Amino acid sequence: MSPALWIALGVAITVVLGYVLGMRVLARQSREIDRQVDYSKIRPWKGDEGRD
Repeated sequence: MSPALWIALGVAITVVLGYVLGMRVLARQSREIDRQVDYSKIRPWKGDEGRD
């Protein structure tokens, strides 16, 4: 294989790994924040039923 193809493959793998690791970090932060939310203090959603 040519060197340009190896470089392109290396860049693609780096981008994919960066994306996957970034999503893992964001998912972990999201779970931690969800554990801290006190759902009893959130008012119920009224929705759009009242609008005409």
